[in-house]
Amino acid sequence: MRSIEPLCRWRIIPLALTMALVSMSRASEYEYMSWKSDMYNGGRSYGKPPQCVDIPEDLRLCHNVGYNQMLLPNLLEHETMAEVKQQAGSWVPLVHKSCHPGTQVFLCSLFAPVCLERPIYPCRWLCEAVRDGCTPIMESFGFPWPEMLTCDKFPQDDVCIAMTAPNATEATKPTGYSPICPPCDNEMKTDIILEHMCASEFALEYAPDLMSPPTFGLQPLKVHCKIFTKASFEKLK
Repeated sequence: MRSIEPLCRWRIIPLALTMALVSMSRASEYEYMSWKSDMYNGGRSYGKPPQCVDIPEDLRLCHNVGYNQMLLPNLLEHETMAEVKQQAGSWVPLVHKSCHPGTQVFLCSLFAPVCLERPIYPCRWLCEAVRDGCTPIMESFGFPWPEMLTCDKFPQDDVCIAMTAPNATEATKPTGYSPICPPCDNEMKTDIILEHMCASEFALEYAPDLMSPPTFGLQPLKVHCKIFTKASFEKLK
């Protein structure tokens, strides 16, 4: 009997190690899933991973927003397109009221988020501007600003969805915000521009296509370009 006990102990040790490794792997998997859900959907676990799908024509709220594909499940925890259409349809009249120029961009960033490697939420200041502009109209019909659109949960300093549509300056901007990038805000005189052009190996002439419809800055602007080298200028002399 004494010779059997050490043998049993050696058999029990591998079994215990195997059970410990399984427990550790399950814990690691749980932590990974929790981290993913916290980043994507605020803690809710979806039955299927997010995927890019085409925005259907009958999703009237976002069909003409400026991009063609969206993430599903979306950022409001809608897992099916049928659910997205049903919930988004009630917001179409508010967009038509034109209570704020960024209403469609804000709502579609949640109902039909653009396909990226990680979800990008709307900026907090955009949410606050749309809320302040549209709440009076909603309340006149007996609807308060919904809790699912509470602006405090959206990012303030992180990467977020804003808007560059016309009249976007009507939105309440954070302190120190400027719609013009610093390099574009520097006024240059004609003689300085000519000096830079003459010192360059080539010059670029461009004309934006102003006939293109507005797309809220989500599509590249069409530009017609001509390149002039120093040799070209020599021929013009």
